Amino acid sequence: HQRKHAQNTRALPNLYRDPYCCGPALYCVTFSVLNQATISQASSRKIESSLIPATAPGYALRPNPIKKGYTAFGDSYAAGIGTGNTSIWGCRQGRFSYPDLIASTVQDIDFQNLACSGATVQNLVGGGAYSQVDAWTNPTVADIATISIGGNDIGFYNILTACVLWVGGYWAGDCSKEVAKANEILTSPELPANITSALREILNKSGNDAFKVYMTGYLTFFNETTPLCESSSFRIYSPHYDATQKEKGQPWLTTALRTQLNDVVVALNMMLSRITDSVNAYYANNQRVVFVDPNPAYAGHRWCEDGVYEPDNDRLDTWLFLSGTPDNNLPDDPLSPSESYKQEQSEQIAGPSFPLPDPTTCREILTNSNSIVRNDWYENMLCDISTAASNPSSFEHRVLEEEAVQIRKGNLTELRIPWYVPTRLAKTFHPKTLGQQAFANEIMAVW
Repeated sequence: HQRKHAQNTRALPNLYRDPYCCGPALYCVTFSVLNQATISQASSRKIESSLIPATAPGYALRPNPIKKGYTAFGDSYAAGIGTGNTSIWGCRQGRFSYPDLIASTVQDIDFQNLACSGATVQNLVGGGAYSQVDAWTNPTVADIATISIGGNDIGFYNILTACVLWVGGYWAGDCSKEVAKANEILTSPELPANITSALREILNKSGNDAFKVYMTGYLTFFNETTPLCESSSFRIYSPHYDATQKEKGQPWLTTALRTQLNDVVVALNMMLSRITDSVNAYYANNQRVVFVDPNPAYAGHRWCEDGVYEPDNDRLDTWLFLSGTPDNNLPDDPLSPSESYKQEQSEQIAGPSFPLPDPTTCREILTNSNSIVRNDWYENMLCDISTAASNPSSFEHRVLEEEAVQIRKGNLTELRIPWYVPTRLAKTFHPKTLGQQAFANEIMAVW
């Protein structure tokens, strides 16, 4: 393990690994921790070929404002986690993130992608931990910026694991309490004030009156009205459809639950839209920030669409990841799903080198970690899985034991929870490649 740890550290010079010891039944695990160089050095690059078809909606309708440079800020929605090849450590940026797709529409520009999975608004502002604004090196040439932020601030992961995924089994948290926490944050003045400050800081650092920021909203995950999903469960250890609902205690996707979760997203988007208006008013009503709602493009592409028995892993028209679903791909480009598959296979082979953390200490360690790691979905999922599996009588313990047998046999395709595959777990409830393209299209339709 120590040799492998040293090799990984040398291979990733901009990351340092923070090991901590686990309990007697487990081994050691290492967290990946970002430093400032990781954000800036790994993100600035030239984009030379177009990934988006010229017929994409909105692409040919308006002149492209990107002439010299483009910068992307934000969290895992902007990082595009799980699309094509995805960086395993650090910010987990995917090859087909919407910033990469937008940047590909213009050749030979200065493109800086600062989006980082786990980011909150505190990771945007200057002087903050792993500040994306501080890492921004092309403000004088950037014509536009895009940003997706706020989901981690209101606790998306905590809500989804408590209400839908149950990553921690019966220890996953209380759905009503997590939703109430999010709504409390959304109604308090602190988060809007912080996002407003971040947007002003970005605009002021640009120093260009023509520079604009396109701030995206988030997705409502479900069609709320369809009856079939009343018998669907997305519990991460056993997602299934059961018309009889014989299994008690499952997080069934009832109409009430789907509506409740969608309402949180709607409230977040309304807040972001109001912030946009407020910032524009500050700049004498010039449209310096544009709010972009991706939801119209997702009609028919959410979970629980009419006639769909969820979970339907084969339905590529669903543009959101569940842990077991494959990626989809851009028109005439099969690389997205094949790259994801090959990467996951290689990670599965290496999987036993990444054991689960100590369930008695991992939550405290996450709480005390830097904000990027603290909000990273994969790190949180590892801790929750370990907590659930630590009880020998739990369902989760039995499932992981069964998977350990399959690993020893080499039957990797039989695994239900490849917990050591970051791009499998952490991409759950994030947009697939076609979903990322929808974000890009909606931005290009209004620029």
